[in-house]
Amino acid sequence: MSANVMGPEVIKYGPSEALRNIFIIYSLTILSCYIINLIVLRWPIGPWVGTQIQDNFWLDNVTWQVLSLWWAILFVVSDGFPFNTINNTTNRQVITLASSWVLGLLSAKAIYWFGLGANWIFPIVGNIFFLLAFFSFAGENWIVATLNPSRKFFVLLVLILGLTYVICSTSMRWVPAWWFPFLEVGSATTLLPYLTRGMEQPGKAVTQMAILFSIVLFCISTSSALGFWDIKHAGVSAFWHMGYFTSNNQWLLFFMVGCGINYGLPILTQNWPFRLIKMPYGGIIACLFYVSLSIVIASLMVKLIGSLFPNMNYALTYAYMGVNWSITIPLIFGLGTSKSYLWNGQVTPGSWDDVP
Repeated sequence: MSANVMGPEVIKYGPSEALRNIFIIYSLTILSCYIINLIVLRWPIGPWVGTQIQDNFWLDNVTWQVLSLWWAILFVVSDGFPFNTINNTTNRQVITLASSWVLGLLSAKAIYWFGLGANWIFPIVGNIFFLLAFFSFAGENWIVATLNPSRKFFVLLVLILGLTYVICSTSMRWVPAWWFPFLEVGSATTLLPYLTRGMEQPGKAVTQMAILFSIVLFCISTSSALGFWDIKHAGVSAFWHMGYFTSNNQWLLFFMVGCGINYGLPILTQNWPFRLIKMPYGGIIACLFYVSLSIVIASLMVKLIGSLFPNMNYALTYAYMGVNWSITIPLIFGLGTSKSYLWNGQVTPGSWDDVP
């Protein structure tokens, strides 16, 4: 996910456009979450009956929208395949988005059709996003860079699904996605590309993921000290010895809020005002700001449980729905990414490789 797209000119910051785009994306977030909740409460994705529906509708919501996001990103990193031959731009964008939601629903249902059950949802989701991030986000499609769109799509699809099966079959089981909001903000602010500038792939991808894992360890340690993470918990598999978030789900809410804003807000605001500060300081300050904002929003949502949100399950759905729209709308429709801009000290929009 590149924070800048090359264009004919470098633009100045436009606050009115940024506010409009933020309004569009987060209005879609609220509206779609309300609709999806109605759908999964009426027609559950999982095999839920009776009171199980109220207990698990949030999981159906999250599974559907996050798998939809995965398909949308796969289309984008495959140069728009299989919709790249549609000449009309609007039609291509709408069909791409709609197809991602259809495939997201079918993928969510398939987890149960294959008899895997709800316990396999997050391992599957965590692995396919980790592998897509490694090969295409941090990895800049290094493994398929020379392929045409159709081959790029199918090679990535087979590679990711095959490696997901392998990982799920080991004691590791999955790569927990706690790194994802930090990847989002690191990519959107271009701090990660800056820190790994001049490196060749796949070394750049390995280094970026190592940085993210280090940040996760620090975050978990801090969360444990504050009482939001239980380091003695059994964890997600026998391989990982990092514990798990506490049963009140407040850490999970923070994670989901972070996923919902950490890519969208930097992109939609074109990294203003942080881009006025030279790297790496501007990027670090931006990342700290958005992580702090995630904490503030999550804390506010906790206080609104019982008044605005009937319970934590509803809060989780609204917190996480933003991750879909805040990524798909910029990537597919170009909101916030269609015009170039420069950080202080940057020479080429969208790149740090020509900076010492």
